[in-house]
Amino acid sequence: MGYNPISNSGVSPTEPSPSVGPGKPGLGAGEETQEKPFSLGPSEGKGAPEAPPERPSPMEVAGDAARQQPQMAPEELSNTVVKLQQQLNTIQNKVADPVFSSGLTNDHFTAMQKITQKMNPDMQTIAKHSNGQYTPAQQQKSQSVVEYVSNWINGAQGTLQGALEFLQGKQKPNPADYLRLQYAVQRASQRGELFASIIGSSVSGIKTIMSTQLG
Repeated sequence: MGYNPISNSGVSPTEPSPSVGPGKPGLGAGEETQEKPFSLGPSEGKGAPEAPPERPSPMEVAGDAARQQPQMAPEELSNTVVKLQQQLNTIQNKVADPVFSSGLTNDHFTAMQKITQKMNPDMQTIAKHSNGQYTPAQQQKSQSVVEYVSNWINGAQGTLQGALEFLQGKQKPNPADYLRLQYAVQRASQRGELFASIIGSSVSGIKTIMSTQLG
């Protein structure tokens, strides 16, 4: 029986595929000539993750938030100054009371010293932008903490009174300086509240404040 080749009459001659041509690789083309699928770059895909940015401290965050606040009216800012004055006066009266101060511990005294140091930059900024002066009280070796705190409050009260008179007068700083003054007053007010909480806290509360607020 002879070999009869299969008829391929229905198959047209092989011609180059339309997909093969300039810019279109044929079968068997090397990997370097084939189109590669689109992939995301390292920063968008699965590349090495970038190091997270350094997070600002809570104090920096609070400061930035305060700076972004709209300007307070001079009357409103004056009221904040008056409230801080009253708060510091209450603190001074308490620590000057022998019965009250006898119940304070070394932890209370240490915390009071630290909070006055924290508030010094605020007072200096308030003085600078209200045409005033501020000279921080320095504790002498023979001076008690109660005497030092009383002297510190006297100096702070003088600066705050100058700021109050400045705000009630006709002269006003430029908007940038006014915002700095506002921010310093607001932060000093917040720290004044912390000051008040120090003298009213237990020893355990003082240690918490020292570790979380005063460092």
